[in-house]
Amino acid sequence: MIYKVSYVVVGKPHMGTIVNLDAPPRVGDQVQLGDELCEVAEVVDLIPPSEDFAYLHVTCRLVQEAA
Repeated sequence: MIYKVSYVVVGKPHMGTIVNLDAPPRVGDQVQLGDELCEVAEVVDLIPPSEDFAYLHVTCRLVQEAA
């Protein structure tokens, strides 16, 4: 399955990013978005999976702010 994931970083003015992943992100995972290390705070299904695709929205926070 391919996971189409939209990432948004809380408190950041940019629009975020969309990536394709082979495995779904989980709360607590760390992800590198550009030059920023972020921690996954929330994962939400946008719509039910269809065929070989799942669509997820992920809210992150900077690792420095999470500590």
